[in-house]
Amino acid sequence: KPFGNNFLAKDHQMLYGFGFGGNMMTPINFGLGIDYNVLFSNIKYGHENIAGNISDPVLTNIEFYLVHRNVFSEEFTLEEFGGASSYVLSTAYDEAISERHKDKGVGFHFGLKPIYTLDREGYQQAFVSGKVNFYFSDVYNSDAAMQKYFSRSMFLSLSIGYRYQF
Repeated sequence: KPFGNNFLAKDHQMLYGFGFGGNMMTPINFGLGIDYNVLFSNIKYGHENIAGNISDPVLTNIEFYLVHRNVFSEEFTLEEFGGASSYVLSTAYDEAISERHKDKGVGFHFGLKPIYTLDREGYQQAFVSGKVNFYFSDVYNSDAAMQKYFSRSMFLSLSIGYRYQF
């Protein structure tokens, strides 16, 4: 859910989508991770002109992060993570749906992931992940307020998932 005074929060509906990822852990419970996410949205009704006569926004991001795992019991684990993100916001032009405009950006993120182990061997796990993302793009405008409105955003992510450890 984007929030704040920016184009993702004011002109777009809530983002939803899917993703996949993985991480490699060391025996001392530190590791590296990577996630790939594809998020979909729509332009809010009445904001089409503000958004620039575009439609069908798709936000794709790749995240690289450091992760730390706290093992509380055989069933419950908590992971903290933080890292860097790369974003591509792709939108279709209303006049030519086959053509797409792409804004690229970078950012950073951090979050928590409570994990519940589903089997005795510890291979199957279910998790809920909460994350805060900060997005900065290369949109330029002579009006500083407009540039800030279209080039920065912050949003919260909530993910529910399943993973298999080996």
